[in-house]
Amino acid sequence: MKNLKKLMLFLFVAVLTSCSNSSDEDLGLSGEGTLTAKVDGQTWSSLKATVSATVSNNVLAIQGSTSNGEYIRFNIMNYTGVGTYKTGDNLSNVNSISYGTIDPIASWMSTFNIGSGTIEITEDTATTVTGTFTFTGINANANNSTKTVTEGSFS
Repeated sequence: MKNLKKLMLFLFVAVLTSCSNSSDEDLGLSGEGTLTAKVDGQTWSSLKATVSATVSNNVLAIQGSTSNGEYIRFNIMNYTGVGTYKTGDNLSNVNSISYGTIDPIASWMSTFNIGSGTIEITEDTATTVTGTFTFTGINANANNSTKTVTEGSFS
């Protein structure tokens, strides 16, 4: 099972890197946004200058980080705009949400059939992507420890 999870993660990364070609319709925003949440009940907020959103080849990628290297990142594959997207609900679902740290290096993730999460896009314009998210991420490298992220919002 551990090898299957590694294979799924490898395939997920391969899909993301293969989607790096951009088109004239791509949306790339950074530096003016907000990304906030509660991580295991503690308030978390990214630096405004680290928030970025990109839509390329029908993939929405949003991320933000703090000054101490904590980050929240999510990717929606087959992105179609305003709506609700799930993570962690089945093996064929490659949408993902993750929370991670650099000291120590660790990440908790919801993707495929690992963890559970919801991303709701409430607005998608030429200059803004806005929405909310919540998830329970699992760290397979730390005895399947979990992080619960609630009250997530981004713009």
